[in-house]
Amino acid sequence: MKGSSLLFGDIDLVKTFPARWLMLPIILWAGWPPAAFSQSDCGGCVDLIGEVDAPASTEAGNATAIAVPTLSSASLGIAVLDTGVQLRAPMSTQTLVPGSRSFAGGHPLADSAQHGTVVAQVILSLAPESKILSVKTSNGGRSVSTSSFYQGLLYATSIPSIRVINHSNAALTRVPSGVMLAAAAADKVIVMQAGNDHASSPRGDALYAPILGGKGLIVGGLDPKGRLYGRGNRAGPYGEHYVVALAGSRFSRSWGTSFAVPRASALAARLFQTWPNLKAAEVVDIIKRSATDMGTPGVDAVYGWGRINFVRAFQPLGPVTPPSGPTDSQEESDEADDPVEDDYGYQRLRLSPAIYAAIAQQGLLTQALVVDRYDRDFSLNVAALSSVRDDKARARQMLYRWSQESAADILSEGLGYRLLSYRRAGYWAADDVEPALGFNANMGDRYTMRLGYNSRPTPDTDTAYWLQENHFVAPAGAAWNQGLIGQYSDEGIHSQGTYQINPLWRLGFNMAQVDSEGDTAHDSQQLNVVSHFGGSGWGFALEGGLLSESGSLLGGSVGGALSVRDAQTRSARLTAYRRLDQNWALVGAYTEGLTEVTDRPGGLLGDFSTLASNAWLIGFAAKDLFSPADTASISLSQPLRAFAGDAALDIAYDLSEQGRVLRHQQRVSLAPGGVETLLEFIYSRPITSRLTLGSYLALRDQPNHDRSAGLQMHWMGIVQGSF
Repeated sequence: MKGSSLLFGDIDLVKTFPARWLMLPIILWAGWPPAAFSQSDCGGCVDLIGEVDAPASTEAGNATAIAVPTLSSASLGIAVLDTGVQLRAPMSTQTLVPGSRSFAGGHPLADSAQHGTVVAQVILSLAPESKILSVKTSNGGRSVSTSSFYQGLLYATSIPSIRVINHSNAALTRVPSGVMLAAAAADKVIVMQAGNDHASSPRGDALYAPILGGKGLIVGGLDPKGRLYGRGNRAGPYGEHYVVALAGSRFSRSWGTSFAVPRASALAARLFQTWPNLKAAEVVDIIKRSATDMGTPGVDAVYGWGRINFVRAFQPLGPVTPPSGPTDSQEESDEADDPVEDDYGYQRLRLSPAIYAAIAQQGLLTQALVVDRYDRDFSLNVAALSSVRDDKARARQMLYRWSQESAADILSEGLGYRLLSYRRAGYWAADDVEPALGFNANMGDRYTMRLGYNSRPTPDTDTAYWLQENHFVAPAGAAWNQGLIGQYSDEGIHSQGTYQINPLWRLGFNMAQVDSEGDTAHDSQQLNVVSHFGGSGWGFALEGGLLSESGSLLGGSVGGALSVRDAQTRSARLTAYRRLDQNWALVGAYTEGLTEVTDRPGGLLGDFSTLASNAWLIGFAAKDLFSPADTASISLSQPLRAFAGDAALDIAYDLSEQGRVLRHQQRVSLAPGGVETLLEFIYSRPITSRLTLGSYLALRDQPNHDRSAGLQMHWMGIVQGSF
């Protein structure tokens, strides 16, 4: 029987464990920050202004931390090519662009079909600063004159104040491509309906979207429950140009993709009003890339990019950098090819625990003027938005280590070697994660080699290895890993070898190549050389290391306003153990590193001095205390912390009326004001051959080296069994 794991408490982890182990942790997280386990997606967000959409996941992220720019007082025109417009609220004479015209007979401000009126009402309810140009091209129904629309589109294109063309009857027309190209050449956003034929792809003028230079947007419809509108045409092969929006409104009982179009038009207008210098193609790109993904992950043939998202469209997209004023000369960022969809709020502002508190407590970072990939300006509280790498995963990391020995399969073994597969990877990550493999080999009496793919082998020169081999230690706590430099991820390729010079002296090396796409997209290369001395009951090891990180600093985020170009760290580590008697052992470790940093152009931090960091641990390991084969450990430690080093902080905080960037510039210390002290207790006791009980308790004083943080307690109980 396969087992499962279930966590109770403030943690989002309920998944199938593909192994023979049942683990039922009962967690009491006293003092644990709730934000550490919060999800960034917003499950029921609505448009910022106007109508409430059907519930949908809008991925609002850290919207409350962003000062959404105030709309410009200057009006922006939206041409409504439809059946005319009646002056019904919120429509009035004040909401019109002068020059409304009819090309289908009758008056442009008279709408017997009511279709164009509803479209205009939806636009103004969502973008009230806009003004409507009524261009009558139809009298209603499915009878639309190609000639009328042709003339109406040329007319709307000729008016400079018109930035958005709302083409809600696109599925009923097919004008010559030249007029569509003319509108695109005039830098208008052309928003077109997908159509209501229950077809696998859009119809009519929407088919021109691929040739409009990124300025055409096709809009499909959603029903009241947020599903694809039943009669609406899908994205088909036009997914790259397709989004969806609610296909109805409070202004009409009718439904259709033509009523989804004005929602996208309103969003385009608000983007133009907020950032008038945006190009039409940029506005369309922002709408697509800020959309909430639906259906198959990524752009698909049903929903295209997904549902338009008024909240996320007004958040930075891609890496954020300080703006450059007219007199500034700034080297082009080396992130020019970074994916735009890498949202700043998820991995761009994650920091190493070694320096987190020093950055988060910088008052100048509470109001930083930054620009995103589209040169849109935002005022961000960068300090509040930054987070600690892997801080929220503490409980999951503990369970990961607890199951480390029990969740391995032997794929192959022979004389002097063993090939292992670690099934735990499918539990702690996505089901389609790459496998974790290990290879152990003994080459004669003196040389051993260990290889790991997405798994990090424990060197046999390490104190942790001695404890495991002598059955002294319960599953390792957080302290041992938090004192390491460079070993931030099990992903990638790891190798370790040891040569026995004599019974008391061993030489070893450890190498790692990590190129991951996870939380911090860590990219590093590491080489450590170890000299170990010891006998059966004692030992100590001296280790020197070189760590090269690309884009991150001591394991922090890659890219974004707080990242670096690269960092080179030289480190030294001393570990030791001593058996006190048959039941107790004393262990200790001290780590120190020196880091040289190369600035990332456009970053908020630059001109780094040499950064010095250290960590230490002392503890006791025990076994056979209350029953045969039980294990326990108690340790006191200081996780890795920068204790010396500074950098130049360059914060743009506003723009003058002349467009000059106003800045604060000063040197700041990268050494946190506090020092975390971590006390950990671990106990594990087998009840039967198939059942083990365990407990973990941690006390953290000034967690993450934050002097203002109070004492935190973490407790976890585990029942582990196999069936």
